[in-house]
Amino acid sequence: MYTCALQREIISKRLLTIKAMHSEYVRYSKAIMVNTGSETHGEDALSTPEWINEEFFKRILDKDENESVKINKLLLSSGSTKTDNYASVLYRAKIKYALCSQPKQEKVRSFVMKTEHFEEGLRKDKLSEMTLFETEVRMYTIVLPMIEAKLREFGDQTVLAPKIFHSSSEMPRNIVFEDLVAEGYSLINNRPGSLEEIKLALKKLAKIHAISYQKTQMGNKELTTFQKTYVNTVNVDDFIILRDGVKLMKKVISDQPDLQKYISHFEAAEKFLFPKVLDLLNAPKNGKHSAVQVLNHGDFHMKNLMVKYVDNELKELMLLDYQTCIFGSSAIDLHYAFAMMYSPSMRLEKMDEFLYNYTKSFQDTLHSVQYQGHIPTIKEIRQEVCDYRYWGLYLICTLLCFNYAFVDGFDMSEMVESEAARVALFANTKILDELRLLLPRLIYLGYFEE
Repeated sequence: MYTCALQREIISKRLLTIKAMHSEYVRYSKAIMVNTGSETHGEDALSTPEWINEEFFKRILDKDENESVKINKLLLSSGSTKTDNYASVLYRAKIKYALCSQPKQEKVRSFVMKTEHFEEGLRKDKLSEMTLFETEVRMYTIVLPMIEAKLREFGDQTVLAPKIFHSSSEMPRNIVFEDLVAEGYSLINNRPGSLEEIKLALKKLAKIHAISYQKTQMGNKELTTFQKTYVNTVNVDDFIILRDGVKLMKKVISDQPDLQKYISHFEAAEKFLFPKVLDLLNAPKNGKHSAVQVLNHGDFHMKNLMVKYVDNELKELMLLDYQTCIFGSSAIDLHYAFAMMYSPSMRLEKMDEFLYNYTKSFQDTLHSVQYQGHIPTIKEIRQEVCDYRYWGLYLICTLLCFNYAFVDGFDMSEMVESEAARVALFANTKILDELRLLLPRLIYLGYFEE
């Protein structure tokens, strides 16, 4: 026990040292000139492909302004930090320009641009096998406008996503959005989401789920074609994090005398968990229909939210990153939120309230658009959550540690690609303390039973 405690202390000190070194790197990052009149700078400075240039943004502005513009200056900076993003590269583009018809009246616009990885490495090689950009382009150009149009038809002005100005699902794949920071939004950084923020996020999710439920019940087939998310698409041998979550849990609790009694439960689950998860995610395309089938966000966590406060009051919340949307049971997103969005206290104390509020918003949305078919009950939603408990257990084993990493500001690439980094994170006694309360509940609810 002494040796384990000493090892955890050493690991914890190493993590603090790594974070300190990263902070110094960020502070002294240098600007890099990429083309005449343009520059890129800031945290996580990246090399920039030649095609991301003034001419690229001029075409976007020409279209948006309905006339030719002259760009005076293009300032490129990183659109995210190492703690925020893994699957894409983000830039922020601040542009000073003038209409050719009014050359003396300078305007300023700001965009956020998302591209696929272009530097050699695991992410470029393996994530390109997924349909991340194709999925997100379809969501922003077809699905979300369709859902918002249905809501608008009945007076609901809810905004589900930032405005999109350009997209390409062909190489080089990219999407250009309005810069929400320029509109007063901010990310939820280094803290759990507040109760008010989580409730608003669930309300918006419920609207997406409800309208997609209504559309598919009325015969829309397009939404059912969203069939790929990370887990059921990539070769998990290339992403050990997706394969070895139970193994990680066994390793972590084996060092805790009071948690060792749960090892046998994880050993039992290890034999059946991943195949069952794949069956659940692939159920719709295999002809298996749950009672509440919707279009899921697929990556519903707090780093994919932006919030807008005015005078310390929450005014708006935006959902981001629709890259891994998947059609299936509503429990896919609900379990994901449990592991990746809620705080530890929320997981232990607020689940009934959250599930009720989500269901009420789901039902209210269907009533508001005058849907005449069957409207799912809270009992049916709870049954979905129960039926997808293996997916919930898988997420707890695989991604719960990321919830803590978000708050503590760890490098996402290191967390995804390094088992040692994930094990080290469990030196944080807060996670172990939550497991002491969470694991008995999972046993009582049958999460470990085949």
